[in-house]
Amino acid sequence: MIFFLVSLLIAIFIGLSLVHIVFPAWKGGAAVFFKLCLGAGLGLGITSCMLFLSLLFLGSRFAFLPEFFLVILALGGWWLMFKKGVRRDVNLPPAGRTGFRFQRALAAVFYGGLLSFIISFALSVVREPHGKWDAWLIWNMHARFIFRAGEHWQDYFRSGLDWTHPDYPLMLPLSIVRFWKYIGADSLSVPIVLSFLFTFALVGLVVSSLAILRSENQGYLGGLVLVGSPFLILMGASQLADIPLAFFLLASIILFFLHDRLPEGHHPILFLAGVAAGLVAWTKNEGLLILLVVLLVRFFIVTGTEGWKNAVKQFFWLMAGVLPVLMVVVAFKVILAPPTDLFAGQDIHKVWDRLSDLQRYKTILGAYIQTGLTFTQGIPDIRTGFRLSPGVAGIAVLAVYLFVMGMAVDRRDKRNILCGIMVALITLACYFVVYLITPHSLDWHLVTSLNRLFLQVWPMVVFITFMAARTPDVVFPLGEYRQQSACAVSNRPGTKKRK
Repeated sequence: MIFFLVSLLIAIFIGLSLVHIVFPAWKGGAAVFFKLCLGAGLGLGITSCMLFLSLLFLGSRFAFLPEFFLVILALGGWWLMFKKGVRRDVNLPPAGRTGFRFQRALAAVFYGGLLSFIISFALSVVREPHGKWDAWLIWNMHARFIFRAGEHWQDYFRSGLDWTHPDYPLMLPLSIVRFWKYIGADSLSVPIVLSFLFTFALVGLVVSSLAILRSENQGYLGGLVLVGSPFLILMGASQLADIPLAFFLLASIILFFLHDRLPEGHHPILFLAGVAAGLVAWTKNEGLLILLVVLLVRFFIVTGTEGWKNAVKQFFWLMAGVLPVLMVVVAFKVILAPPTDLFAGQDIHKVWDRLSDLQRYKTILGAYIQTGLTFTQGIPDIRTGFRLSPGVAGIAVLAVYLFVMGMAVDRRDKRNILCGIMVALITLACYFVVYLITPHSLDWHLVTSLNRLFLQVWPMVVFITFMAARTPDVVFPLGEYRQQSACAVSNRPGTKKRK
């Protein structure tokens, strides 16, 4: 237990140090919690990269040598910050009003939902401690092969066990291996704790970032949508890599918002966004596609709003964070990974036959519509057809909230809201093309994967929706805030007072 905590604290310390060095002067509970959630996720991703490089070039005996070097660098960074003083010019202005008629009730409902979320997660783990199929067949199995093989860990990738997908990136398996190496045994509890950390940190990112950028109550509402998504809980407890991927994608988009909210010149935040986007590619195969989409969309949007010179400058900051992680991904793909099953054995004639089959388009489009209404919860179910089941589709909840509350977008957020929407739509469109050309049974492929692919972008869609919607602080203010607003308007120059 002690060594497990040591390994966890080291990973969090490395990630938190990187986050804190970039914007050290943040104050307030929401900012601290945001930095903890972001630092924990980035720390786990970074240490998995370091473990891969040390296993590849130094061997299993010196697996933690680069990690300890990072700890020394982090300590040096903290020492320099304390010695030179902390910068005070990176604090955001107040996000919005804190006066809301039902503020205490909303907070109570959120924390009640969070407790229910944790209990549901625990019950799912008790029911299936090894996780779902992909967890014990792919991610945890990869971890056990690497951990138990010692110095011969690379043999697994030449074993011919293609049905276990040895071509998949190693962020999650190596994170598990790292903890096992610290405690000296392949404990069943490690994948469970890791899955909980990423799931909880995912919710924490949405709540804290909305509290910083919009209002505390908007953060509670965004968090409620996530903790009220049963499929998110199920996939988190199932120990799958889709939750860490969703975490890193969401983190990169949130960091774009923070960069554009802060005064000009805080480009190191884009370095963090690049690290997060790079870790998307280190988590799953489709992460390479998502990384490309994020980079291109951000570049073209900044080009259209600030010109190509600023776009190139920001792109370099992004790539400074992306490249170290991308080099790890390329090293894995070139040196160890066999070809992916989606493209192995494919030729232009087979691909064209599938692309020209109109029935495939109809089947995929129908699955997209059904899955869009069911992947969180809801009435239709892609596996059983249309039947009555409890719950309301998550996308319907967001649509109703936007309709009732209306939209109020800060001018600094407009392009990032567009960026998030485009990333989600283009990513799903690319998945559509992949389904068109897949060599597997189309129905089987859709049923077993589409809901998880939708889940990858779901937290980002929730965050974008609540960034665009008016806050409850504005729509339902307390009496004193309404009165203060009226006084402020009446005291403006040129305002006529009634006698």
